[in-house]
Parts: sequence; structure tokens; C-alpha cells
Amino acid sequence: MGGIGPIRPIRLMAGAVTTALFPTRCALCDLLGDSPICDTCAADFGPVDRTTRLDVDRHLILYHYTGRAGQAVRRLKFSRATALAAPMAERLRLAYEREFEGEVDVIVPVPLHWTRRFMRGFNQSGLLCYALPEALVRPDLLRRVRATQPQSSLDAAARLVSLADAFAATSAVAGKSILLVDDVVTSGSTASECARTLRGAGAASVALLAFAGSP
Repeated sequence: MGGIGPIRPIRLMAGAVTTALFPTRCALCDLLGDSPICDTCAADFGPVDRTTRLDVDRHLILYHYTGRAGQAVRRLKFSRATALAAPMAERLRLAYEREFEGEVDVIVPVPLHWTRRFMRGFNQSGLLCYALPEALVRPDLLRRVRATQPQSSLDAAARLVSLADAFAATSAVAGKSILLVDDVVTSGSTASECARTLRGAGAASVALLAFAGSP
């Protein structure tokens, strides 16, 4: 025990030195502050009026995919600004508690193919589940079994063709109410194909919670 005592003060000192040398900045505007998303940028997260039909039983998309909300999604996904994941996940948690808590059996992040996850280092939809009930989050229930082109490079019709049979679900989803979690919804083809796959494996219902989307 005698050798353990100094460790905590040393860690605290190291943390203070790190903070002094590398103070927290907003990952969106680079303003010094206490959070990866400053209040000014957060105020620019505008709500989205999602009218496009999705093949899910219910959906909630928090913000319009423009301005700072879209920037947060792109920075997280393409620039590996993983400091954004916690404040983004916290906003999803609040929405989950308001709209879905007690109504779903399983939470499933929209999966990446293993090759893309390997190159990126993480699945951004999985990171956004970190503030949700850990016991309900099951990334193993839905897999992307076929690599596809980046959906942002395709039009709506091409996305449907590209995503056909791209996912596979396990039999453990049978009879379950599923909540899909995604970072962004544009055409809705990815979420819709995931929902069709889950229903094909016996899921009772499929809802969607996404951080951002286009109208």
C-alpha cells in the first residue's frame, strides 16, 4: 500500500499539466472552453422537419444536417474528432428518455462493414450509443455483410440497389422491439434496409433515432 499513495497526486498533476498545455476547445469553432461543443455552436443545432417516408415504425431525427450539427457529424466521422461523441451521445440520451424509454427491447447501432470500420477505427453510430442504457445496446445483432460504396456518392435509386442484401440480422431479434441509432439520415435508404432486414429476422417493430438528417 505504501507505494500506491503518490500515484493519485501524480495523475492529478499530469492532468493539470495536460489541461494547461492543451486546453479544451470547441471541436467545431475552436473556441476555448469547457466542452467539445460550445454553447454558441450548440445553439446552431436547428431542428429538422423530416417528411420523407422511412420504412420504420417510428423515427426521431434531432437536428437538420446543415450548420454546426452537420459539421459535428462530419468531424466525428471523417476527421476522427471523437471528443464530439460524448456531447452528441448525451443529446441522443435525452431524446431516448423522452421518446423511447420503456418502449424498446434492444438498441442497435447502424453497422459499418468491417473493412470501413477498420480504416476509420470506430463505428460512429456505435459511439453515439455510449450514453444509452448499456444493457440494451447490442451491436452484434445486425451486421453489414457486404461492403458498399459510400452512400453520399450515390443518388436515391442507386442507394437502394447498392444496399440490397447488405445487412444480416441474427435470430435473437425475433419478437423484439428494436431501436436503430444512426448519425445521419439523408435519403433514408440505409435505415430502411436495416429495418427490412430486422423484420425479416422476426423483429416485432423497428424505430429509428438519429442525430441529424435532411428534409
